[in-house]
Amino acid sequence: MRRMVSVLVGVLLCVSLAGCVRETAGAAAAPETPSTEVPLPPRPRDIDIRNVDPCSLLTASQRAELGLDAEPAYDVQVSPLFEGPEPACTIGGSDPREVAAGVALPYDGLGVNAFAASRVRADVTVIEVQGMPAVLARPSEQLRLCSVVVDVAPGQAVNVQYRDGGGQPTVPQDDLCAGALAVAEAAMSTLLSRV
Repeated sequence: MRRMVSVLVGVLLCVSLAGCVRETAGAAAAPETPSTEVPLPPRPRDIDIRNVDPCSLLTASQRAELGLDAEPAYDVQVSPLFEGPEPACTIGGSDPREVAAGVALPYDGLGVNAFAASRVRADVTVIEVQGMPAVLARPSEQLRLCSVVVDVAPGQAVNVQYRDGGGQPTVPQDDLCAGALAVAEAAMSTLLSRV
């Protein structure tokens, strides 16, 4: 099974939007600069995730409850989306349906701002996960994936991707987003119990 973060990177590649031009009679129009920040409420506190193993954030009982029955697989790469190191853990599930979840911990990069409107092709909604500001990103061109990204510190995030595992029938995107949120809630619950 491919690593979940690779899927997200392949689907939600950073996209630079051209500046929009407003025209006014008799005046030259200047291009607007697209925002590179996600407007979030303030974090209640910062949580440094640099030395956290992403595979440790979902306990065996949480994985069972979430239907993730495969062995967790760890990997670390530099993320082109987050522009920094991204240790990641991918876990598949086959019961009650085939899915794959990825929990990644990008740091020393963009953090949640990787999901600014000018950077991704997704509908991004501000949410809250375990009291921390977060976004739910629903790709507009890839309906077999959904992500929840929790803002834990400047340039650091808990990035959860949840995708269809290729079974039949295909898992609807609404269910994938619900799965991403459930995994994010569980991972953040574990993380917050340690700090």
